[in-house]
Amino acid sequence: MILSLAVVDFVWRDVPGSAANKDAKMLPLPVLVVEDSFLLAASLEDALLEAGHQVTLAGSLAEAEAVMANTDFHAALLDFMLPDGDSLVLARRLHEKGCSVAVVSGADRDVVPADPAISAHFAKPMDDRVLVDWIASLPSAQQDDTVSAAFLASGSAGMQNGN
Repeated sequence: MILSLAVVDFVWRDVPGSAANKDAKMLPLPVLVVEDSFLLAASLEDALLEAGHQVTLAGSLAEAEAVMANTDFHAALLDFMLPDGDSLVLARRLHEKGCSVAVVSGADRDVVPADPAISAHFAKPMDDRVLVDWIASLPSAQQDDTVSAAFLASGSAGMQNGN
C-alpha cells in the first residue's frame, strides 16, 4: 500500500484560532511535544501555552512513553529522530489512542515513512505559529459554549506544564 503524506501549508488568516482569527473559542487541549533540542522545545512550548494549550514536553521516546501512561493527548508534535530511536512506533501508539500526530523534523522527507498514524509532516526550521494553527485546525479544537463533562472531570481545565 502506498500512502501519500500531505505537506501541510496553512493560510494564517483562514485558520480558526490563529492570531488573525481570534474570534474562535478554543478548548485548552493537551499537547505532547517530543523534541530533543531544548531551545526548539521551549520555543514551541511558549507558542502553545500562549495559544491556551496544556503542554507536556519530552526529550526522548522513553520520557514520552512515561507521560503517555498518565495523560491522553489531543495532538502530538514529534521530532522524528531522537536520541533513543525514531518516533514512528510512538506515533502509531498515540494515533491508536485517538491523538492527531505531526512529525516535525529536520530529516529529509524520504527518511520519514508515509504512515497512516502521521497526519502531517513539517520541515524544520519553521514558524511555531504554523504548528499552533495546525492544532487549531484539528477536529474537536473548536468548541461552542459547552465544555464536555469528560473534559472537566479529567482535571484538564487547569493549565499544566510537563517540564
